[in-house]
Amino acid sequence: MSKQDPSVGAECGSLPSWPELRKQAFAFLREFPDDGFMPRVLEGALHVGESNNAIRGNLCALALREITGHLLHTWAPDTRVSNCCWYNQEANTERPTRQQRATYIVQGGLPVAFVTDTLQLDHDAVCRPLIKAMDRLNKATHVREKTLLTDDAAIRALVDAALNSLIDLFKAARDCQQEVHRQLAGEIHDAVLDTFLGETLQELDELSTHTLFDYHQTEDIQVMSIDDELIHLKVSGTVYVDLQYGSNSDMRNDMGAVISDSYPYTARLQSKARSPGDILKDTVDVSVDNSSFFE
Repeated sequence: MSKQDPSVGAECGSLPSWPELRKQAFAFLREFPDDGFMPRVLEGALHVGESNNAIRGNLCALALREITGHLLHTWAPDTRVSNCCWYNQEANTERPTRQQRATYIVQGGLPVAFVTDTLQLDHDAVCRPLIKAMDRLNKATHVREKTLLTDDAAIRALVDAALNSLIDLFKAARDCQQEVHRQLAGEIHDAVLDTFLGETLQELDELSTHTLFDYHQTEDIQVMSIDDELIHLKVSGTVYVDLQYGSNSDMRNDMGAVISDSYPYTARLQSKARSPGDILKDTVDVSVDNSSFFE
């Protein structure tokens, strides 16, 4: 008689069906369109999990373990993780642990105090289910007389736990990014303002004799990524300007004109991960779309 790990057993009615698991799995894969490895292995995991293979649960667990390991090593490479300010090499290890890799995926090089105290996020709560799921997968990969995993409910529970832990991990990373841009909104606005005030932008300068900056509004801020060293940000907004035609002398003699106008802009900038509020001034790159002026 085949055995199953009671820790992964569940009532069939409380678990997603195989079609539901497949739908969930490939929705997750859409987050990684350039990864050619995961779709093939995940399809193999689901295919064997649904089959009548005598060791189908064990093979499914093996495939899911490899997918999870692939994600952790791809998104959290050794050199990036070990360069983070929060990293400490664990005893009896030569490389980052799974916990540390999962932490990096969620918060990059952001200091733990900033994540927990300022962003009010608990990355440990997100990482723990993944590590627990990995432990279960590791245990289930062993094909022994007493470890054959053939019970359909137990297999679906294993797949469901593994997928959910990965989905939650990357959702936590997105939540972290959203909280970061909320916290840095003021600094980002000021950094873009300094650029408008301190630099001559060709897209605005070419529109009139003198283009005078009035103010700008940031409308959307995105954290594109957070690595071990930098927070990469993208901003979109609107800049409001006065277009002066004629010299200042012409204006005094009522021979010039001033027209107010506005244009969309995008900006890319970076901040240090170790000190998130410090926008790197020399990384601020603003581009104004003036195409509406010529229509």
